[in-house]
Amino acid sequence: MAGVFATGRVRTVLSVAAGLLLAGAAAAQPNAVAPSPPNPFAARAQAQDPPMVVPRPTPSNPLPPPKTLVPDTLPGTGNPPSVTLAQPVLGDPLPPLPGSVEDQYQRELEARRGFQTGTWWGATITALPNSLLWEPPLAVKKDPRMQFLATDQSNYRSKYTIDTSIGMTMGLYRVDYEAADFSTQLDIFGLVQTRLSPDDLMFADYRFGVPITWKWGWWQGKVGYEHTSAHIGDELIRAGQNTAGIPSFAKDEVVIGVGRFLYDNLRVYGEYGYAFGFQVPGLVETTSNKMRFDIGAEWYLRCPTGWNGTPFAAINVEWRGDQGYTPNYTFQAGWLWRNPTQRLGMFRVFVEHYRGSSPYGQNIATREQFSSFGFGFDY
Repeated sequence: MAGVFATGRVRTVLSVAAGLLLAGAAAAQPNAVAPSPPNPFAARAQAQDPPMVVPRPTPSNPLPPPKTLVPDTLPGTGNPPSVTLAQPVLGDPLPPLPGSVEDQYQRELEARRGFQTGTWWGATITALPNSLLWEPPLAVKKDPRMQFLATDQSNYRSKYTIDTSIGMTMGLYRVDYEAADFSTQLDIFGLVQTRLSPDDLMFADYRFGVPITWKWGWWQGKVGYEHTSAHIGDELIRAGQNTAGIPSFAKDEVVIGVGRFLYDNLRVYGEYGYAFGFQVPGLVETTSNKMRFDIGAEWYLRCPTGWNGTPFAAINVEWRGDQGYTPNYTFQAGWLWRNPTQRLGMFRVFVEHYRGSSPYGQNIATREQFSSFGFGFDY
């Protein structure tokens, strides 16, 4: 009897222990759901429905969501959005339209690259550069440019004359040094200066030269060879008393020039010329007569001026040995339009006053003083 009682107590203890274990397991899984009785319709539903899609786990550092492409908006408030060619919304950038400004600019850049080459000492050589390192001063009458002047200078036919200049400077080769702000360039220029009466050609001076120019920061300069020959018009020869034995005028010079910008828009300069070949009517070929000097200053905006333009002023003083070193003064003032990125990119309208000996070779012994109105193309 005692053994049966002991066996019952052992069974009771085991039942209680099993219950405690089940309760602990249930506490460890709070979301666990007790099994439900089998449903006869579950197998049929799983056979007919698609399998359940299990979502993929989210990474710890997810990528940012894609941004919505929005076209650029015009500056200002309330402007509608617009698409620009510079920053297309979709796809690669579109090529410029043939004949457009952007297309011409790209073609110009490609053409420039075709005329450039590098050197082993770290310099770039450019053939036919599109700018000048030494720009001819505005008030120097003998420098190459396209110019027209209507003056009140009297002549043997009337009370006024017309002075013209037809010429320009062409760059041949430029060397740019990469490690220094220094460039040098070989140029060539040609010029024809004429004085016209209402009926005929009175004087004509022909000039050409081969200067080597340089630029270093605010400084610029030149050194080169210049030739000048002067002639008298046929009608003026016939109108004179002596129609035979007209002496010729010719000069071959070595010219040196130095200039500097004191401020961004104010330039001062000086030139010196020595004539190693010298043929002037009525003058003895002496060293004291072979030299000439120029000094001057000019003020204008060097940046692109746009449609409005900008005022300018220029002055030049010249001393020539073949004129006894009597100073010749040239004063100019007017309005100019400038685009320094292209050839002949400056147009001027101005008034000029000149006082001194005649600037024409066959008339150098005559003193003149006249005022004029004109226009010109420079650079």
